[in-house]
Amino acid sequence: METMASKNFFVFLVTALVLAALAVQIVSASTFGTIMSVEVDGVTVGTTTHLATFAGQSVPVQVVFNATADAQDVRVKAWISGDQGLAVSSDRFDVIAGNMYSKRFLVRMPTNIDPSEQLTLTIRLESENAGTADQIEIPLTVERESYLVEILDVTMDSKIGAGDTLPIDVVLKNRGRHFADDTFVKVQIPELGLETKAYFSDLSPVDQGGNVVDKQDAAERRLLLRIPSDAPAGLYTVEFEAFNADSSTNFEKKLLVTGAEAETMVVAPSTSKTFTTDKSGSYSITLVNKGNTVRVYELSVDAPSDLSVDISEPVVVIPAGSSRSIKIDASSTKAGKYTFTVNANSDSKTLQSTSYTANVVESSGKTTVITSNTTVLLTVILAIVFIVLLVVLIVLLTRKPQKSEEFGESYY
Repeated sequence: METMASKNFFVFLVTALVLAALAVQIVSASTFGTIMSVEVDGVTVGTTTHLATFAGQSVPVQVVFNATADAQDVRVKAWISGDQGLAVSSDRFDVIAGNMYSKRFLVRMPTNIDPSEQLTLTIRLESENAGTADQIEIPLTVERESYLVEILDVTMDSKIGAGDTLPIDVVLKNRGRHFADDTFVKVQIPELGLETKAYFSDLSPVDQGGNVVDKQDAAERRLLLRIPSDAPAGLYTVEFEAFNADSSTNFEKKLLVTGAEAETMVVAPSTSKTFTTDKSGSYSITLVNKGNTVRVYELSVDAPSDLSVDISEPVVVIPAGSSRSIKIDASSTKAGKYTFTVNANSDSKTLQSTSYTANVVESSGKTTVITSNTTVLLTVILAIVFIVLLVVLIVLLTRKPQKSEEFGESYY
C-alpha cells in the first residue's frame, strides 16, 4: 500500500511540476510588455480619469509601452465599450526586450448616444503568438454638441434623363443636446441653376415617442427636383444642406443626367429605294421612347430641290416605353440618285439624323406608247369611216333617178 501511495504521490508531483512549468511559460510569453501611459486628445488619462469627448469626433490616442521580452507580430488595439467590430489598431511589428515603444492612431467616438453617456475606451497590447500582454480600460464621457443636425440618409436615383423629375427622400436626425427648431433642407444643382427646399419642423434631442412632430428626434421628407429637358448630359453634383438658426450640415451626391438622345432610339428598316419618275418610293422610320416620361418628337427633312419628300406625321407624341412608325414618301420627275436626311428632333434639339437614298429611273414609256397607238388607231378608223361615208354620199348624189311611165288616154 505504501508503495502504491508513493507512486501516486510521485505522479501527482510530476504533473504539478509540468503544469507549473507550462504556467510559467504562458505567463512569461504573455507578459512581453507593459502599458506605461495613454494619452487621449492630448490629455494623459488613467483608469480613474473621466475625460469628456464629443459624439462623432475622431480622437487621437497615443499609447506608450515598455517591452519586457522579445515578441513578434505585436499590435496595439483600441475600441469603445466592448464593440470590437469597430476597433482600430496599429500595424503589426516586432519588439525587443528593454525598448520603449509609442503608437498613435485615431479612435472615432460613436454618434448614436444619449445626450451624455458614459463609455469605456479599452486599450490592449497583444501579439498573434503570445496573446494579450497588457490591457487598460479608461472611462470616457461622450457628450453631444449643443446644436447638431445630421443628414442621416438620402435616397435618390443616381441616373436620370433630361426632362424627368427626380424624387429625393431625406432623413434628418437631431444629434444635438437641444431642440433643433425650424429646420429646413435645401437641395440644389448649381451647374443647372436648380434649387428646392423642404421644412422639417422641430426635432427633439431625444425621441419621446408618439406621433407628435416636435417630440421626435428624426424626420423624413420627399423633395422633387425637375431636370430641364435641355440639360446637357453629364455628371452633376447634388448639394444638400440641413440648417436652422443654430447649425448647418452639408452633404453631396453625384447624379448622371442623360440627354434625350440617350432615351431615344431611331430605327429605319430600309434606307434605299428604287422607283420610276412616275411613281414614288415609300420609306419608314420608327421612334422608340426609352425614357420614363412622354416625349414629343418633330421630324424634319433635308432634301435636294429636285426630290419631293413627304412625312405622314411631322409631329408625333410617344408615351414612355412606347414606339411609333412614321411613313415617308419620296418622288421626282427627274431621273437620278438622290440622298435625303430625316432629322428626329425633341425640345429643339436634333437627337438623331438618318440618311436615305432614292434611285429614280426614267419611266419605260409603255403607257405613252399605248396612248399614242390608240390615238392613231382612232384617227385611222375615223378616216376610214369618213371616206366610206363620203363615197356613199357621192354615189347617192351621182345616181340618176328612174323615169316613171306615163299612162294616159289614147284616142284613135
